[in-house]
Amino acid sequence: MKLVGSRVISREKVNALIVRGLNYVHFSAELESIYRTQYKEEAAYEFRFRGLIILILYLFLSYGIYITIPDSDVVVQWLSLYAWVGIIILIAWIMSFIKRINQYFDLYTTLGSMLAVAISFVVIPIIGLQQENALLHAAMMYAVVIIYSFVGMRFYNAIIAGWCGGLIGYLVASRLNYDIDWTFLNRTYTFSSFLGMSIAYAIDRQHRENYLQNCIIELNKNELTEQALELERLSQVDALTGLANRRYLDYRLDQQWRFALRHQTPLSIMMVDIDYFKNYNDHFGHVTGDQCLQIIADHLKVVTSRSYELAARYGGEEFLLMFPEIDEHQIELIAEILIQQINEMALPHPSSLVAPHVTISIGCATIIPTAQDKLNTFIRKADEALYQAKLMGRNRYHNASATILKNIQVL
Repeated sequence: MKLVGSRVISREKVNALIVRGLNYVHFSAELESIYRTQYKEEAAYEFRFRGLIILILYLFLSYGIYITIPDSDVVVQWLSLYAWVGIIILIAWIMSFIKRINQYFDLYTTLGSMLAVAISFVVIPIIGLQQENALLHAAMMYAVVIIYSFVGMRFYNAIIAGWCGGLIGYLVASRLNYDIDWTFLNRTYTFSSFLGMSIAYAIDRQHRENYLQNCIIELNKNELTEQALELERLSQVDALTGLANRRYLDYRLDQQWRFALRHQTPLSIMMVDIDYFKNYNDHFGHVTGDQCLQIIADHLKVVTSRSYELAARYGGEEFLLMFPEIDEHQIELIAEILIQQINEMALPHPSSLVAPHVTISIGCATIIPTAQDKLNTFIRKADEALYQAKLMGRNRYHNASATILKNIQVL
């Protein structure tokens, strides 16, 4: 049985369990709960195959006992008792196919195994009074060893089933005043119980060790996945501003261009430039200049808040904003709002030739692309519109599709 390791528990706790050892075949309370839930699901699934094998072995052993009992009355008496073991096996096997009761796997297998051992125990003195048969003791050993090693119960559940089943059998036999051959039972039931306990302990301990190893594997996979996602994110993001970088911008632009071409929807872009940013850097220094870029970038993120929109650092103090399904009138409105917000921010810029605070110039372009249009040409139109906005005094936008310049008064 192989379980997928849990990703919930931390690597430190898993390592602590490994260092402490599993001599008591029990995890900490947190992991034990997770482990049991997974174990029951997997054990119930495997019992669909194991139960059938156990049933076949039971029928084979029953047939061996049947042909060695010459007295038909004894056969009927034996069959009326030992048939219940087969019924218990069959019921448990059928229950393993009902997924919604997998959570009760420990319960129904423990109770079923306990009853199977009790019945096998009682059959020996009852039938043995009339017919001594070593196969009856073999049936007892069969039940005990199967319970400990093959049903799929965990170590402590198997102990409960094996020893409590024997105790119930003893109490029933004593109540009915049947003689018990302790010498024979010690050589069969007691010996097979200790043998089965050893097997169950080894299986449970090894299974838990494997589970911890799987936990480490899952944690490694999770860490690798997170690292891969982080690397992918870093490969798409400009380190300074947190906006998309040029590489990711090219990918998304190409993606949206193809979409607009296929569905004949408008695609708008906006080229944004900080006015006289070189003067700003020269006056305040590059550290403050970087802070200015970050502040502007935060505003651009807000403007491009929808999932399919994008703000990217195009180079230096230039940014490119992409707006799928936005027409030229809507892009002009966005440009006006953005310029207004930057002016209202009033970030000091003493070296500006436009205003005493930081301002931006914007070039806009909108297109419903056709097969003859090129994405590079479209981007160049926005860049040329930005150049026109600068020629006209900056702190304004120009729409490449418009015939006149759009001016925004300096506040």
